[in-house]
Amino acid sequence: MPLRRPSSPPKPPDRRQTERDLTYAQDMAGLSASIHDIDDHPVIAERLRSGGFHHLSHSRVIGHGAADRDRALTNLFSGRAHRVAGAPLYRSGTPLSADAPLAPGDVVTVTPGRGLLTPLDSPCLVLTAGPSSMIYGTLPGHVECGEEFFGVSLNEDGTVTATVSAFSRPGRLITRVGGALGRRIQARMASAYINGMEAA
Repeated sequence: MPLRRPSSPPKPPDRRQTERDLTYAQDMAGLSASIHDIDDHPVIAERLRSGGFHHLSHSRVIGHGAADRDRALTNLFSGRAHRVAGAPLYRSGTPLSADAPLAPGDVVTVTPGRGLLTPLDSPCLVLTAGPSSMIYGTLPGHVECGEEFFGVSLNEDGTVTATVSAFSRPGRLITRVGGALGRRIQARMASAYINGMEAA
């Protein structure tokens, strides 16, 4: 009778990543939503400063009326804004689409390119998605340590404003070495994300 090779134990299911896995303190989750008016939040400003976090916020009028607001939100939640910005989002290895928009709890990978830029692929946990904003925070392996907020507002005068705010500090050697250059790239990307939300 042939010897039976012992069967290998079943692989445990992948543990769902949660706020416990963020690369910054859990009690900071959601603070990126307050960065646009950081002067009104001195306690938050001091928390970021003492933690070594750089912060930025960019806003721009991108349209007028409910139709422009809805288009910008569709671009954001479908991943189109990130694709237009040159940093597409993938969920479980698949690009985001309008058929399966972002949802809280999703783990997405920001992919700024392939080939030479593949090492910059960075995982994030979606903390909020809707009705008018999205926040994701960095997971282990991200080039930065921090959080980013994307918002769209329809103002009383009918204008539509898109805002991208973030706080971060270097998460890997490449961003520690990059220093000020990395911050300039972040600022450029914030503007590019707004262009992506505005895209027709």
